[in-house]
Amino acid sequence: MLKTIIGVFSDTHNELGLFRRAVEKAKTLGAAGFIHLGDTYKDADLLFEHSDTVFRVPGLYEKQYTEPKIQNRFFTELSGFKLFLTHSDRPEPEDLPGSLDPKKIAIENETDIYLYGHSHLYEAMIKGDTLFLNPGHLKKGDHRNNTLSFGMLELEGKKATGRVYALDGKILQEAVLFKL
Repeated sequence: MLKTIIGVFSDTHNELGLFRRAVEKAKTLGAAGFIHLGDTYKDADLLFEHSDTVFRVPGLYEKQYTEPKIQNRFFTELSGFKLFLTHSDRPEPEDLPGSLDPKKIAIENETDIYLYGHSHLYEAMIKGDTLFLNPGHLKKGDHRNNTLSFGMLELEGKKATGRVYALDGKILQEAVLFKL
């Protein structure tokens, strides 16, 4: 059975040295593709040096967030799982008219895997029939959470595993979803 492993990052905030370290660690853990969940959109450019499989969304306060040509929230499918990518897990004043409502998507279980950032607080948990993964942040001196972290998503058959890792490679949290 084929296994898909994706590194998931959020809130890198121009900390490219730390971001590079996290990407290298994700690669040693088997990541072949990458997801960046905003803040800072341009930081995700470095992911294209490592893979052609890269997905990204901008953060709320970036100019790309309000550019109609750039999706600030979207669904995609990987290895038979429906993924939802967003920077914030709630509607925001910066949203464009017609933007997807992340709260509605979460409440109504409209996706298998819900990926978000913004809070800088890592999380890997199952709610209903959905795996929620917030990879945390890579911003030095953050006042909300001083643990630098990133996420990994492992998809194999009907099983999806979301993990949050500290920058040193220690697993901080893990959740496993079995899709019926």
